[in-house]
Amino acid sequence: MADNKYFNFLHDYSPLKRALILLLIIGLIAAGFVYFIYMPKLKEVQRLEQKLKQAQIKLHQTQQIANQLPMFEAEMEQLNIAFKKALNKLPDNKEIPALLLKITKMGKDCKLTFNLFQPLSNRNHDFYAEVPIDIEVQGSYHAVGRFFNQICTMPRIVNVFNYSLGNYSTTKDGDTCLKTRFNAVTYTFIDKPAPDKSKKK
Repeated sequence: MADNKYFNFLHDYSPLKRALILLLIIGLIAAGFVYFIYMPKLKEVQRLEQKLKQAQIKLHQTQQIANQLPMFEAEMEQLNIAFKKALNKLPDNKEIPALLLKITKMGKDCKLTFNLFQPLSNRNHDFYAEVPIDIEVQGSYHAVGRFFNQICTMPRIVNVFNYSLGNYSTTKDGDTCLKTRFNAVTYTFIDKPAPDKSKKK
């Protein structure tokens, strides 16, 4: 068989050198294969594996959200119910005068004398307003206690702040009479004005 012309030059070298040259050639071919073919493919495989992991994580998160969706819907329903109950406890603007009359009647039913009953300016917040009233009553300690208890147990929310007691005296019946001044605060939702359609083009 004729010698391969590409390897004829190897006959000029000793067997050891020929073996080393062949190993070098094989090494260069292997290095070229690794660098130009294997490494790009490996990077592509790693990139695809990373994308697959990210997709699996997103799928898992989506499945968790889907599994918890009924629970979230139930919580939203409970929040809506609680919000409606809170709405029922807040008087609207039309109910404020009747509420103030009711507070006055409760005080008189507790045998208290009103020295001051002064509604103050509303304090507006994001979606509700505080409606404060400056009140001073005179009567026995027990009557004041009953009055406060009735205010705090009203269906509508009315809170008592900044109360002070003073001017103690004794009635003919032996009860302690005192003046009590405090702020009663109720709350009402702020009605947002309807959008002005005339401004729309």
